[in-house]
Amino acid sequence: MSMIDKENALEGSAPLLYEQACVWLQAAPWKDVRHKQTVAWMLVGLLSSLHVALPQWIPYVICRARFAQSTQRRFARWLHNRRISVLHLYAALLKPVLADFQDRQVYLALDTTMLWNTHCVVYISLIYRGRMIPLAWKVMEHPSASVAFKDYRGLLVFLERQFTGRKVYLLADRGFVHRELMGWVKRTPRWHFRIRHKAGIGLYRWDGGRFQPLAWHASPGQVVCYHGVYVTGHHEKVHLAVGWQKGAEEPWVILSDEPTWPETLAEYALRFDIEEGFLDQKSNGFRWESSKLRDRHALRRLCFVMAVATLILVCQGSGVVADGRRRMVDPHWFRGHSYARIGLDWIRHALARGLALLPRLTLTTADDPQPARSSKRQPERGHWIKALLCRFVMLQEAPGSVLTAA
Repeated sequence: MSMIDKENALEGSAPLLYEQACVWLQAAPWKDVRHKQTVAWMLVGLLSSLHVALPQWIPYVICRARFAQSTQRRFARWLHNRRISVLHLYAALLKPVLADFQDRQVYLALDTTMLWNTHCVVYISLIYRGRMIPLAWKVMEHPSASVAFKDYRGLLVFLERQFTGRKVYLLADRGFVHRELMGWVKRTPRWHFRIRHKAGIGLYRWDGGRFQPLAWHASPGQVVCYHGVYVTGHHEKVHLAVGWQKGAEEPWVILSDEPTWPETLAEYALRFDIEEGFLDQKSNGFRWESSKLRDRHALRRLCFVMAVATLILVCQGSGVVADGRRRMVDPHWFRGHSYARIGLDWIRHALARGLALLPRLTLTTADDPQPARSSKRQPERGHWIKALLCRFVMLQEAPGSVLTAA
């Protein structure tokens, strides 16, 4: 279900939403209170219009400026202010949210998205109940979605500090089969990876004397787990899960630093939640590509505003469901909307009736009690994985090759 509903945008509640936005933002170390106030109004504009174009935010801003151009310039100055470190601000906002995940494993998705075929955005996001919550990002003037490890290594280091001591699973698609990435994850305590690989390309086994190309065998309706496989020309040791859904053109080939099981496929399947998140930011949500910004630094700060807005919506939505108030805003007998959509509907509902919004940015860490479904007949996500027949293949280990995963 799309997060956006243009006909139901917030109206007449800008002052109340602004006051609450200032409360949500106060955890960040703002060097100038005016920066916080500007971001608060940007959030009001974005959540009210569901549009990233700056002129769309102006009608919802209440300030001393007499002319619309003055308000637009105020937003533009903030977006182009290179002295503002948005990841530093965002880390402070995330800290109390992520504190609730202290004793739970988390799944992070690494992916890229393109803007206008000229800018590539690298995202690392928290997978949470069918949606992504952006955690770190980098905008590059780059005409391709393919990036090198050096382009996103800094994001991993940043997130390592945010998740110190927690078990983290990094999920990535075929464009991230980088030896440097796999080595970095293996050296990082309690981090693990699940990376999809192109079927049959660059996989090797040790035959006792040298490395030989691996000819894996799997049939539709089957999952085969290979333990002790080598990948890339540097023969990085990994484990492999090959799962083939009946009716699919090709199987999933998943690399892991841990011994693989059928559950390895289910873990990787969580990565597809980031695709829904990109739709929230683009055609189904904030219409990111309609932004006229082309400066990568300004786009990085715009990503911050969208990330905070997404965090607010998901926190409101999960809190409303946890409190048993979902059906006040969701007409389905079962949950039919995403948590972001429920959060947006709750903000509209609460402000229209003078009810209080949830004051804290917090996420319920329990498993999703009722995953969203478009109908009762819709099968459970990943149901085909449970139906696969499984077998294991233990391969000979090359001398001196050891997996260093914690």
